[in-house]
Amino acid sequence: MFGVRMPACKKTKKSVSPKKIKTTLPAYRAEYARQLLAFFDVPAFKITEVMKKDGSVTLLETAAELPTFAAFARSLGVTQEQLLRWEEENADFAFAAQKARDLQGDILIQNSLRGNYSSSFAVFTAKNILGWSDGKDEPKKTSAPLIIQWEK
Repeated sequence: MFGVRMPACKKTKKSVSPKKIKTTLPAYRAEYARQLLAFFDVPAFKITEVMKKDGSVTLLETAAELPTFAAFARSLGVTQEQLLRWEEENADFAFAAQKARDLQGDILIQNSLRGNYSSSFAVFTAKNILGWSDGKDEPKKTSAPLIIQWEK
């Protein structure tokens, strides 16, 4: 602008085709089942005493961060898809994953009932990560028509 010419930008980064990227997926280790349960087995909330200016004490309740499979996968350096493969291939990990879902559901329920989560978040989360349904999204079942025949 104003008569100054800017040099043309050169591409310095080369794109790498997906075929050239070699990835080695970590092999399943038995300790992952224990780590999964430890990751999800957290208190649903914590209560902290807060001292007010007048010297009185108020209790402040804070919801725990809801543990997710995405966060656990990230902690291991894998993807959720890898966790699902381990779940399909290893009975001990499948059992731990089901228990983790139960723990996750309990945290969601406890914090929802206590008003620590908004109701819309709680409903959306329960439907999506816990597989819950309220029946509104399901198609209405229509029964077969009733046919009456008169005989002479």
